[in-house]
Amino acid sequence: MRPVDDPGVPSEWTSPASAGSSDLVSSDSHSDSFSAFQYDGHKFENFSLCPEGGTTTSAESDTGSGPLQSAEEQEVASLTTLHIDSETSSLNQQALSAEAATITGSESASPVQSALGSRSQTPSPATLSADHNEQKDLQLDEKLHHSVLQTPDDLETSDFPSECCSVMAGGTLTGWHADVATVMWRRMLGILGDVNCIMDPEIHAQVFDYLCELWQNLAKIRDNLGISIDNVISPSPPVLIPPLRILTPWLFKATMLSDKYKQGKLHAYKLICNTMKRRQDVSPNRDFLTHFYNIMHCGLLHVDQDIVNTIIKHCSPQFFSLGLPGATMLIMDFIVAAGRVAASSFLNAPRVEAQVLLGSLVCFPNLYCELSALHPNTPDIVVSQFTEVKELVIKTILSSAKEEPSGPARCVAICSLGIWICEELVHETHHPQIKEALNVICASLKFPNKTVAHVACNMLNMLVHYVHRLQLYQSDSPLKIIQVLIATITHLLPSTEASSYEQDKRLVVSLLLCLLDWTMALPLRTLLQPIHPAASENDKTEKSVLNYIYKVLHGCVYGSQCFSNLKYFPMSLSDLASLDYDPFVHLENLKEPEPLHSPDSERSSKLQPVTEVKSHMQQGLISVAARTVIAHLVNHLGHYPMSGGPAMLTSQVCENNDNPFCENLELSPELFENPNLQFFVLNNTTLVSCIQIRAEENMPGGGLSAGLISANSNVRIIVRDLSGKYSWDSAIMYGPPPLCGLSEPTTFMLSLPHQEKSENASEPPAYTEEMFVKDGITLPLKRRLRDTVPTWDTIKDEEDALDELLQYVGITSPECLQRTGVSLNIPAPQPICVSEKQENDVINAILKQDTEERDFIEKHFSDLNMKAMEQDEPIPQKPYSAFYYCRLLLSILGMNSWDKRRSFHLLKKNEKLLRELRNLDSRQCRETHKIAVFYVAEGQEDKHSILTNTGGSQAYEDFVAGLGWEVNLTNHCGFMGGLQKNKSTGLTTPYFATSMVEVMFHVSTRMPSDSDDSLTKKLRHLGNDEVHIVWSEHTRDYRRGIIPTEFGDVLIVIYPMKNYMFSIQIMKKPEVPFFGPLFDGAIVNGKILPIMVRATAINASRALKSLIPLYQNFYEERARYLQTIIQHHLDPSTFEDYASQVFCPASCHHLPPETGPCPETQASEVPAAAQMDRSDLAFPISPRTSKSRMSMKLRRSSGSAYKT
Repeated sequence: MRPVDDPGVPSEWTSPASAGSSDLVSSDSHSDSFSAFQYDGHKFENFSLCPEGGTTTSAESDTGSGPLQSAEEQEVASLTTLHIDSETSSLNQQALSAEAATITGSESASPVQSALGSRSQTPSPATLSADHNEQKDLQLDEKLHHSVLQTPDDLETSDFPSECCSVMAGGTLTGWHADVATVMWRRMLGILGDVNCIMDPEIHAQVFDYLCELWQNLAKIRDNLGISIDNVISPSPPVLIPPLRILTPWLFKATMLSDKYKQGKLHAYKLICNTMKRRQDVSPNRDFLTHFYNIMHCGLLHVDQDIVNTIIKHCSPQFFSLGLPGATMLIMDFIVAAGRVAASSFLNAPRVEAQVLLGSLVCFPNLYCELSALHPNTPDIVVSQFTEVKELVIKTILSSAKEEPSGPARCVAICSLGIWICEELVHETHHPQIKEALNVICASLKFPNKTVAHVACNMLNMLVHYVHRLQLYQSDSPLKIIQVLIATITHLLPSTEASSYEQDKRLVVSLLLCLLDWTMALPLRTLLQPIHPAASENDKTEKSVLNYIYKVLHGCVYGSQCFSNLKYFPMSLSDLASLDYDPFVHLENLKEPEPLHSPDSERSSKLQPVTEVKSHMQQGLISVAARTVIAHLVNHLGHYPMSGGPAMLTSQVCENNDNPFCENLELSPELFENPNLQFFVLNNTTLVSCIQIRAEENMPGGGLSAGLISANSNVRIIVRDLSGKYSWDSAIMYGPPPLCGLSEPTTFMLSLPHQEKSENASEPPAYTEEMFVKDGITLPLKRRLRDTVPTWDTIKDEEDALDELLQYVGITSPECLQRTGVSLNIPAPQPICVSEKQENDVINAILKQDTEERDFIEKHFSDLNMKAMEQDEPIPQKPYSAFYYCRLLLSILGMNSWDKRRSFHLLKKNEKLLRELRNLDSRQCRETHKIAVFYVAEGQEDKHSILTNTGGSQAYEDFVAGLGWEVNLTNHCGFMGGLQKNKSTGLTTPYFATSMVEVMFHVSTRMPSDSDDSLTKKLRHLGNDEVHIVWSEHTRDYRRGIIPTEFGDVLIVIYPMKNYMFSIQIMKKPEVPFFGPLFDGAIVNGKILPIMVRATAINASRALKSLIPLYQNFYEERARYLQTIIQHHLDPSTFEDYASQVFCPASCHHLPPETGPCPETQASEVPAAAQMDRSDLAFPISPRTSKSRMSMKLRRSSGSAYKT
């Protein structure tokens, strides 16, 4: 066989190793017969390709180097010799005329400015005159026949050593060898002659059908070349590869036959598309692409719909993702052809493929501002500049999203709308059709086909990440989406409750969770804004959207019959009608039946679903989901993430933490003997643990409230409910501390004469007042006039506040005087009935009594019996019950009352309860996913090479950074996804979390691979993930078998393209239902790639979990565990038993010694003897008491006591 770089007869078995890059111009025989398709030369005037470097045809290069030829001979040579020598063609470049059009290739480094770059261009094929048509046809037939019969007869013997070559190649080896088999295969193929000369259409179709089978075998051979056998070392690229384009001369000519050979033509189009949508080992040269694009252009515009359907079916989904030079020239043709397929009424048309092609183009208009493409209105080669590509694509997709009769195709159309909305929001184009796209997605939520409705719900879930950009586009759009979700749930709930299909209920649950995501994404002030639905025009009260959210959740919990009461009716779809949103936009029904069940997977089929259990689970599905949403909103709305970070949603505190009576690090039976702990059940839905712990030392208020005096113990309440586990510490607050430290005892002393008072006693300030004598009675009279308002600061101790106030009022307001000129503080004259003498007698008697009392005090003051004992301030006492403050708090909350007995119960203390609590705490309170991420470098074809990658390209690292934020595994408190905190699985890894979802990414380049054990552990973690994200920079497609694993049901493969976009390949097992937003063949911008891939991976994980029989979501599982614990461990007891257990949860335990004094007992301490005496009375139970308790139990068991 001839080497690849031989300038003679080209070899069909070309070597990709000889290509310097993917843009290498092919030297194979596929180009030898291009002249066969130049029969209509005027079509190719001014038509050329403009890649990196220009080349010329062999006819042009031979003009200056070979002997002179006649004009006819040169023309024939131009028809029959189009082989391009990649080594010498650059020396013979000729300038193209200014009128030549340029095909903008997607391989351009700057696609937007590709038309402005200065590049060398390839001349278009020579124009042929009509006088030589007959001779050209003869040359075409001969050339086609000869191209298949090429044999390496002109090989020089010096090219191959004689000892390692067959006799046919000039060597000495006999028998069957690779080159012998190749030549024989070529000759056998050539025996067929020109297959397009077969007159019988049926035989012609059979031949081309076999050629398709033959090509499939060649493709399989190529796929199996260069594959690692031991999956440890990637082999070097194969020296020889099958000639996958060897049949193109026959195929190209077959497309030009008459309609009589329609079936053969369809096979030819099919094989052409299959050949060119593969990754090319050696890029086809410009002349080949010129003819290929011309055939595709004519085929896509053909009047025969079958031809259009064949091209659309077999070019999808990878045509635009391969980056063929000039592929964007066919964008308008494909848009028009896909629109024709979507508009047809035949269900067997390639509808999904058409939507995939349209969806792969939604990001192109923002990349190519002005796109050069072939005009779709004429089969001639007319290149035009198009600026309305975006409008045409979106118009077609919108029409398909509303009218597409195929379910899978409509799902792809809705996903394309979601991708396009995100693309426009990121680029801030403020495109007017975003409103219409949102309208179609929202209207699809109530679509009868539940798969389509689920996909629409997933699109709204994805748009939550762009809520801020959506508000910039239209500020009321998020609130409108929430109202649509409320109205849709209200519309679907009655029929869903009566339905027996699980998919109906799962749809409402998905809508509830989507409503929760949107509610959590908006700030509280936005949710509290009043809205005015159309139905509430008569209702003058303004209600917020949060009010309507709780109304619809209330209906989901207690049933749709609540909506019959207008007080609890949220809103209807008709209430949302406006200029921007039409809730009743017409959506055509599907014309294919909806499958009720997905096929069972290999793993799910091992477990047969139980119909009765499944039916029982479905009954309360919506109610449990609604209660979960309510609890989540109550606990987390407005303050997520909290100070603990997004990974911390619920408390990590357990009953054994800070417990002075428990030394174990985990829950153990020792807790049941603790006198400071009791377990309760509230409302048959919530587990409550009350534990009394010590207050933090050296902190005012025990750390709970700075600057306040509190008790020396705190009460910790641990609550376990449907939404998670929460821990609250509380303390009883006495008040602010004294201003001057602790208060000192105050000594009260009787008044003594001035000479007997203590010398240290301070004398009162001097105070003078005038005295006046009236009728022998000396009366004091205030001489000072009060002209200022008396206050506590200005009044002296010996002054009377009332007297001063009356004097001030009389002076400042004389109109208030009762007697003119007499101040208000002067007593009124004595009554008329009392004579002045009688009054003086009374006063003198009082003065005499006062004198005698003073004399008695002075005489007997030193007597002991006259002195009273000093009363000291009581010393603060510390309660000696280890459950005292818990009991006090429960009493304050009303839990010890009769009214709460039916809703507040004790739990039975046993080891089974501890196991149930540990199991409940181990369950996640959010939806969790673990997703593997691989990096495949160029040339890596084996497991060992991929797993040993410790880093990737910059584009890969940017992508991984967009999936989530890096978390330190050693102190990460959220979902671990099986990774270890001991650094054996790496130090950091990307992690993403919302209030309802946690995603842990197992990134292969983050895990250590320095030993065989590390590789084994890495493969175990990565291989056990059901969803794999593969970033491949290899020139070949990623193979599923490279990473051997039983899992990996869904593979999302990302291929970077040369125009800074990314092609998506999705490989999933057949039983996996549809998921979005990305689909196989999607092409997205790098700005939205991480969020799109993450959303697709999460939806893929959900789709896989839906296949598991009897699978329960996290909230269903948690509700079931709570219900099981309450049913098996609730302790129905009488009020007396309940009160005794609250008073003393466990007996015969003393309080542990304090490590330090508490703030309230620093001044004094209780004597140890007193503590011992009181503690002896606090805890031990005397035999009499125990006997009394037993007799009470006997009386209760006999029915004398009321039992709840």
